[in-house]
Amino acid sequence: MGRDIESEVSNMNWKEFEVLAEKAFLAYGWETVRNYRFKRPTMEIDLIAIKDDNAFCVDCKHWKRTVGEAAMLRLANQQIKRTERVLNEMYTLSRAMPMILTRYDEQLFILPNGVPVVPITRLPGFMREWEGYIGKIFAYIRYISTDAGR
Repeated sequence: MGRDIESEVSNMNWKEFEVLAEKAFLAYGWETVRNYRFKRPTMEIDLIAIKDDNAFCVDCKHWKRTVGEAAMLRLANQQIKRTERVLNEMYTLSRAMPMILTRYDEQLFILPNGVPVVPITRLPGFMREWEGYIGKIFAYIRYISTDAGR
């Protein structure tokens, strides 16, 4: 991802952008699931990146232009709902975190609802340091009792 990623991304369609995002997570040792679908109500997550018992539920946005914070918050709230469903369906996870991944080279920022908005050019740095964001970003957490059988 060290090449001129922004110009490369601008020539991609949305599906190629999702593949690039998947490759980036794989390069940092995360397993991935693309286009994870739910039924009743029908929903889809573009990419789920899983490492150990943690998951990022990624909404890949390959927009031609940026959108305002209000629109981003609406999208983030929808991603929060999808993320909750992932934690409810994938029993091996103890933490699931929503993320919006964008094509623009902007600063990484965290929305007021705790959802990180990560430009694809900033994804490698975010993946190296993601644990430092715990407590700052929204996460659904499953607490597993260690008192089984007592």
